[in-house]
Amino acid sequence: MKIYVNENYEIIALDTVQEDYGHVFVTEQTRSEMFGNLCDAVIKGYKYEPQYELIFNEDGSNARDEKTGDLLYRFDENGDKIFNGYVCYPFVDHKTLMLIQKQYEDSQKQVQVLSAQVGYIQMMSGIAEEV
Repeated sequence: MKIYVNENYEIIALDTVQEDYGHVFVTEQTRSEMFGNLCDAVIKGYKYEPQYELIFNEDGSNARDEKTGDLLYRFDENGDKIFNGYVCYPFVDHKTLMLIQKQYEDSQKQVQVLSAQVGYIQMMSGIAEEV
């Protein structure tokens, strides 16, 4: 699966090429393995970003740059941050995402009911469904 994110690592699409994306990541996991039955609108409330090995102080806290306060990372012999993998997490409130998911599921149920009703009316009236 391809995950398209913007410059803030917010997911903007899965498997659909986007014009204005910051990064694209390819993962072996499928959509259902990562997100279950979550709809696209909910998935867009998630971030998918690379994680790097941090430096810790003796007391176990994160080491930070004294001037900027930015986290400090370990670097390899080439001067690159040491990659630890990816993290996927919601950046939108969980309750909000679950409300969106419920609305989506309710709308899908409505579509199924209406489709069944249209099919029944077509059958009863002898009208063939156009493809």
